[in-house]
Amino acid sequence: MAFVLAGATLIDGNGGAPLKDAAIYVSGERINWVGGTADLPPAAQDAKQIDVSGKWLMPGIIDAHIHICYNGSDSVFTLLEKHRDDLVLEAVDICARTLAQGVTAIRDVGGEQYIEMSLRSAINRGFIRGPRMKLSGRVISMTGGHAHFIAREADGPDEMRKAAREQIKAGADLVKLMATGGSATPGQDIHASQLTVEEIAAVTEVAHMMGRHVAAHCHGTGGIRNCMLGGVDTIEHGTYLDEETADMMVANGAQLVLTLGAGNPDLESYPLSPVQQADAERRKPMIEQGVKQIRKTIALARAKGIFLGIGTDAGGNPLAPHQFAMARELELLVENDLTAMEAITIGTRNNAKVLRWDDEIGTVEAGKYADLLLLDADPLLDIRNLRQIAAVYKGGQKV
Repeated sequence: MAFVLAGATLIDGNGGAPLKDAAIYVSGERINWVGGTADLPPAAQDAKQIDVSGKWLMPGIIDAHIHICYNGSDSVFTLLEKHRDDLVLEAVDICARTLAQGVTAIRDVGGEQYIEMSLRSAINRGFIRGPRMKLSGRVISMTGGHAHFIAREADGPDEMRKAAREQIKAGADLVKLMATGGSATPGQDIHASQLTVEEIAAVTEVAHMMGRHVAAHCHGTGGIRNCMLGGVDTIEHGTYLDEETADMMVANGAQLVLTLGAGNPDLESYPLSPVQQADAERRKPMIEQGVKQIRKTIALARAKGIFLGIGTDAGGNPLAPHQFAMARELELLVENDLTAMEAITIGTRNNAKVLRWDDEIGTVEAGKYADLLLLDADPLLDIRNLRQIAAVYKGGQKV
């Protein structure tokens, strides 16, 4: 099917000035042509014309850090007690809702029983609706490390190599390490380094040999340093980045994937369950400190020129629901002194690079998949307008 979306103001994801009265010619799954409505090529003039005047058009949003198998409302321990089929059915609904909220691609960095692999297959075969997926499989932690209850625990370089190979065998596009403690694991110090440089290097060696990249959960500075010495590609969270580790990231060409909502949960937009209230109370000191620290981290990362991506961590704890989570991430970027255009560019073009998918998605350009978000209001005027969705297209199909 071929069609033209004509008359919208186009934000193409590259960070340049919007194009008014724009037209996009879509043929099959891909964008065939982009330009002004007055300049439509002859082939496009014969296609179905859809008037979207007064709307704003942009690339589909990409979530570079999500946990699609968990609902982000229950305790992870409660979820682990559920029957696998219950998790699957709920995850199918989460996939559909995520796509409907304008998120057309995700990078899942910690699944459950490889359910996410089956979800990806079902989406690709057209059985269910959901975003495009890049997946890490099970996270890899030290014995008793952060998220050990969902992790493939491993100790020493040889076990780490085997654990990484197991994820790749299962279908992983990347490998995820837990390099420091985390607040979602009770009783842990988020500053504590949990993997040695040798263990990290063993994983990156295996992953890079197989054409995969390595992501590492890191809050504390020591963990970031170890990851840079070990060759990790993306630092997830990076809360306590400092001058030394920032310079190391720049020298290594490493990317920083921020997860602002995970450290600054929305506690007012919906009623909190007793489980959520208890988790909010337990994490209150860490949240208050993290909100102050992350502003410094963002400013330092931008000053040093670190490549930024962003993700929701939705599903990662009971205070991370799949409810316009990426829209909120971009809102929090703006609250941390970025412009709306900068936030949108990070959530589209930059995140496509984090997913190693920038040749196919992330910007509105000829040849790329027609993954598009149509809005009723201007997100550059108010970033909260990312929630004012008129339509979502994935591969040229309105969803």
